[in-house]
Amino acid sequence: MRYSLDSDAIIQAWIDYLIAFFPKVWESLHQLAIDDVVGIAPVIYGELEKGGDELFDWVKERKDDFVAENSDELQAAVAHLVNTYNNFGLITGKNEGDPYVVALAMVKECVVVTNESMTNDLNGPKVPDVCREEGIGWAKFVDIIKNEELDVG
Repeated sequence: MRYSLDSDAIIQAWIDYLIAFFPKVWESLHQLAIDDVVGIAPVIYGELEKGGDELFDWVKERKDDFVAENSDELQAAVAHLVNTYNNFGLITGKNEGDPYVVALAMVKECVVVTNESMTNDLNGPKVPDVCREEGIGWAKFVDIIKNEELDVG
């Protein structure tokens, strides 16, 4: 796996690259999931499910391709993150998927894809802050399109 997707990145991509106008983006993203290039943590699937919209329906039909295993290694990485960084995801109940996005990147040694921006505040860090501290790369959804040379036409 090369990319751990945050729910905000997928949601914003769904808005920016409407499937009716950019079906190749979504076909390509699905193929990347099949090829284990992109993936989401199980908690991110749950966040998308809460939306209960067309995006969730699309992901649900491809769940086996997108959702990574909820392993002991993933859980250990999540525990490390929430015990190391104050107010990161689970503690506040807000953005509860954030530790899982970063933990999946730790376990799979890949890049996090998020729309969040760095705050430089480790007492209420965002995903990029924790990625920087943990030595994990992060990117925007458009970087997948560029890096993987997806046909968006």
